[in-house]
Amino acid sequence: MPKIVFDDKGFTCECGMRNDYPGYVQEHWDVKLVYSCSCRRRFVLYQGKVKMVRQSLAESPVSDAFGD
Repeated sequence: MPKIVFDDKGFTCECGMRNDYPGYVQEHWDVKLVYSCSCRRRFVLYQGKVKMVRQSLAESPVSDAFGD
């Protein structure tokens, strides 16, 4: 399985799609943000790191989706 490769400007999903961060990501670096790739995989972006979310957004607890 391919790994998620990320840098300060975006990441490459396991599907191979490059996802550049929208402008607000840098402004909210200390907040957990949920991002969806066009392949429908979901990720949490937080302090420059990208982690795949295993649950659907509707099932994710608020604390998993947004910084506390």
